[in-house]
Amino acid sequence: MTARERNSALIEAIIADGTLTDAALVDAFRSVPRHLFIPENGALTANGGTLNAMGNPDRWLTAVYTDNAIVTRIEGPEVPRQRGRGAATSCSSAPTVLARMLELADLADGQKVLEVGTGTGWNTALLAHRLGDGSVTSVEIDERLLDAAREALRDAGFSPGTHLTDGHGGYPEAAPFDRIISACGVRRVPAAWLEQLTDDGLVVCPWGMLESAGVLMRLELGAGGAGAPGGSGVQGLAALGRFHGGVGFVPLRTPGSALPPVRDAGQQPDEYRLTQVDPVAPMLAFASAFAVSVMVPDWRMRRRWIGTGSGMWLCDRWGESWVRIYPYGTSWMIEQGGPRSIWDEVEEALLEWSALGKPDPSRFGLLVADDGEQRVWLDAPDGRSWPVGCPV
Repeated sequence: MTARERNSALIEAIIADGTLTDAALVDAFRSVPRHLFIPENGALTANGGTLNAMGNPDRWLTAVYTDNAIVTRIEGPEVPRQRGRGAATSCSSAPTVLARMLELADLADGQKVLEVGTGTGWNTALLAHRLGDGSVTSVEIDERLLDAAREALRDAGFSPGTHLTDGHGGYPEAAPFDRIISACGVRRVPAAWLEQLTDDGLVVCPWGMLESAGVLMRLELGAGGAGAPGGSGVQGLAALGRFHGGVGFVPLRTPGSALPPVRDAGQQPDEYRLTQVDPVAPMLAFASAFAVSVMVPDWRMRRRWIGTGSGMWLCDRWGESWVRIYPYGTSWMIEQGGPRSIWDEVEEALLEWSALGKPDPSRFGLLVADDGEQRVWLDAPDGRSWPVGCPV
């Protein structure tokens, strides 16, 4: 199959499953093929396999037109050619994910859009096709990514405004925007994004602390405050967001010092605990992992591989408190150290989640108050809620 035939087949599948419904977006996806924005060499499949359009063109095209993300940059000065070196800092989102995001944005002629994270430029091109070059502003923090995206956009016949800058600050020079769309995930919505929206503007982006347990969020400015028809009943509301299904994501790069890796640094634990119940499983299951990420503040997680099997590390922001989990015969060993007992907090959160009926992530949403406070709510904005801390 040719690239065009593969693109057509992929888009028809996305239409058939009900993800892509807007006629103008259908035209954009059909007219802007993904392969124009995927590096011919150095990219990785979602499973870590290397892609080379010259060495194996059929494998490259198959990966491009499979409904999966493609990693296009790994943390470090060069995109690696082998699996497992560093964390992904840029990827081409799965086509279905982009379709869901753009559908949630309710795009219409005449709107101005800010895209945070130009990445490969594919989503930028889709937006430019839908709204016109002059209606799209895109910002990217990585100069090498931006240079490659600009070249791909030019080759595809598009010339939207693209700028090298930190996406946390939006792009005030072109504000206000009707829509802000980010393929990079956030936990705490930057204040600059809300400040740069029109009165009826909205933000669409992945939200979550764990890259493996994120959700798509549609955050509406104002969103009908207390007393408004269909309002939330919440006084002092700046914006209201609802979560729409799960999604993996690359996090928006946070300003400031880089955090240390998620590990225990070889420290001796303050507490040992042996359990017959698999403690790793709920941290990998989407619904329970999402709930823990909401209910337990300021923590990070990473899988670890040891001789006895698959375990896990957890730690706080700077690694001062940590948890080490690993198989121990037919049981599991949980070790923790530092001023916080993070695993105790995780267990309490899982018990609370169970007591609440094990709610699915789609029952949660985000509230942003006028004073800047952000809270995740369950079932209703004025119901049970948890504060959102600083980005981790």
